[in-house]
Amino acid sequence: MLLQALGGVLLTAVSYQLLKRLYNNIQYTLGRRKHGCPKIPHYKHLEPVLGLDFVWSMVRALREDRFLQFQRDLFASQNCKAFTATIMGSRMVYTSESDNMKAMSTAQWHEFGVQPIRLGNGAAMPFTSHGVSTTDGKLWEYSRNLIKPYFDRSGYANLQRLEAHVDGLIRLFPTDGSSIDIQPLVKRWFLDTSTEFLFGQSNHSIDEPEEAEIAWAMMDVQRGLRIRLQLGKLVALHHDQRWLDSVALVHRVLDRHIDKALAEIDKSKESGIQSDRTDLLWIMANQLQDKLALRSQLIAVWVPSNDTTSILISNALYALARHPHVIEQLRAEILATAPPGKPITWELLRGMRYLRYILNETHRLYPNGIQMVRVALTDTTLPVGGGPSGDQPIFIQKGDIVHANRYLMHRDPDIWGTDAEDFRPERWEVERPMWRFVPFGGGPRICPAHVLVDTEASYVLLRVFQRFGKIVARDDRPYTPVMRIGPSSKYGVNVSLIPVMV
Repeated sequence: MLLQALGGVLLTAVSYQLLKRLYNNIQYTLGRRKHGCPKIPHYKHLEPVLGLDFVWSMVRALREDRFLQFQRDLFASQNCKAFTATIMGSRMVYTSESDNMKAMSTAQWHEFGVQPIRLGNGAAMPFTSHGVSTTDGKLWEYSRNLIKPYFDRSGYANLQRLEAHVDGLIRLFPTDGSSIDIQPLVKRWFLDTSTEFLFGQSNHSIDEPEEAEIAWAMMDVQRGLRIRLQLGKLVALHHDQRWLDSVALVHRVLDRHIDKALAEIDKSKESGIQSDRTDLLWIMANQLQDKLALRSQLIAVWVPSNDTTSILISNALYALARHPHVIEQLRAEILATAPPGKPITWELLRGMRYLRYILNETHRLYPNGIQMVRVALTDTTLPVGGGPSGDQPIFIQKGDIVHANRYLMHRDPDIWGTDAEDFRPERWEVERPMWRFVPFGGGPRICPAHVLVDTEASYVLLRVFQRFGKIVARDDRPYTPVMRIGPSSKYGVNVSLIPVMV
């Protein structure tokens, strides 16, 4: 009897999904015709109702560190730049067209959101809830206004806050030509700068490696989040104790900082003495005293920014170690613009064109956030991807989830030429790519820390190459990306650093 009952429940569930899918397809076809849009290719599923074959392939690629290759193979199999697929009965629209990225970020940005896919299915819970990277509409506006004052020029132009941390990082680089993996060192450096930036108190993990525990926990949280977001409606069936343990550790650390800030605010009010703290937590805590809400708002800033700068720096050093002529040109610019002893200012960094070319090329090949994922909040269209030539609009139904792939767009030979896969900073002498190059997104939802990230990376690279004249690769293995907040070298960045002869 029990088996019969379970069979009946399963049959009912499958029948419901089939009817729901049929109704949705009819509505989609009617909407497509109403908007005058042609069909676009659809991925050929082995299991077409829920798309479980697609989900399994994607999750397996994430676990096996093949996600970027999976993306390449996926688009190559369709031989186009816009197509649909099914995941848990929902329609996914995949595109690598820059015009679609632009439309979703600017003129049509209000037609697309993130809250239903980041909070609606519980994928981010219990880690976080409302914040600037998880909400839409009025909730998003509130979160954006809460953090906006901290990302003005006074925040990113203050290079003095970086000086001691970079001194500590460079002290750990051997000067005898011995090999070292600098990737974990840069990660610990970024943990120190970011915790001071966010909480007003550095972890000092450069000098005390055991203090980097929170960084490894955040890495594990991001790993779990990627899988949970890809699972969609199946997330309720997914249990990951390791992820839950890491979430608990991150919560404990944040709660400790929050409790301290709230206590200091109370003490300041009682004494009438104003604190000299200027960190993000302090600014937010003076406007929002609810502990859980404050934690979620902090997480929504910390997660997308966690490791962003360190991955950018590590990837740049990985590429530079394999292109000595680029280092020579960078050294020439440094000697001409910022020789040792000259004060380093934000204006000086902004004027170093070749250094900017190097960062742009690193962003292009290894973008943090390989795709922009949005859910359609209404029936609408995107400019291109339909028709035999892919130059006609495509219909997007309310509830469709659009994956705009900046990783493939940044390596598209149609945009960048036949050397699109090559690290060549000189291309930026003539390139003005506009919406074909969007490492931080664009429009109202552009990453608020985009200037800060590039400023910190520029400062570190400048200081490194003031001290060292050469960096030599000590690992012949090809770049194997493992997904963090962006692609990171699976085998680290193993190099020898050759000091400048004084």
